[in-house]
Amino acid sequence: MSAVNCQVNKEKITVGEPLQLTCSGDIDSKFSLEKAEFKLAEINKYTVKLIKINSFNKGEANLDFTIYSPGEYKLSELILTDGLSEINLNGPAVKVESVLKPTSEGKAPEPFGPLLPIGIATPAYYYFFLASFFIVIILYGAYRIKRHLYYKKLKTKLIQHISPIDIDTQFYKSIRLAEKMDYPLDQIEKAFRLYNLRAYELPMFDLSNERILKYFKRNHPRYKNTRLSLQKLLDEFVELQKNNDLLMEEKNKFVKKLYRFVSTNKGLEQ
Repeated sequence: MSAVNCQVNKEKITVGEPLQLTCSGDIDSKFSLEKAEFKLAEINKYTVKLIKINSFNKGEANLDFTIYSPGEYKLSELILTDGLSEINLNGPAVKVESVLKPTSEGKAPEPFGPLLPIGIATPAYYYFFLASFFIVIILYGAYRIKRHLYYKKLKTKLIQHISPIDIDTQFYKSIRLAEKMDYPLDQIEKAFRLYNLRAYELPMFDLSNERILKYFKRNHPRYKNTRLSLQKLLDEFVELQKNNDLLMEEKNKFVKKLYRFVSTNKGLEQ
């Protein structure tokens, strides 16, 4: 490995400025100019760039190069190589300055400057609002998932009420059995709820009346008239349960309404 003494042509150097390096010493005449490049440490691999070699003979070399990053560089850290031979470049250190002016705080300037003409501090409530927003989104997502799984479970429970007996036949049979016991309201209501469970796939035994009607509206919006009729009968069941001295005549009248509902509303269209 041979060594040469070098001198940069400028004292005040800025980033990216073309520089000329003049070297003298024992230079190998077999050195290949076409393959010449700087051999650099990894940290400076992309900061120092050889542009071209102007002249190169046994005793002297002249080449152009540039430096892309501000800081102090030692010429002794530069090694010129053609892949086989190497030449150490000795000389004084050079200081490269940035073309950007330092900020008033003494910090390094941003490459593209500020996005706005003045600095605006981000208020604390902005971060609070942002955090609250994401929390609400997460909670809402968890609620929707839980709700979906809950209603999926309800639909699965409907399977246990599947029967080979026709839906209408099952209802009429239950009402006739209740008639022999003077129409107990709890048995009548059970028969009516079971009919609607099978006819409209409604979770009649797991939800309140209000939630049953909402479920009906969401899943079967086409059956608005049926839903309104069902609402009236469910409300009437609640009122009748409050009357401990219900007359047989009143029960017969109410059962006729249930018969009318079943005969008029034949369930979901398959």
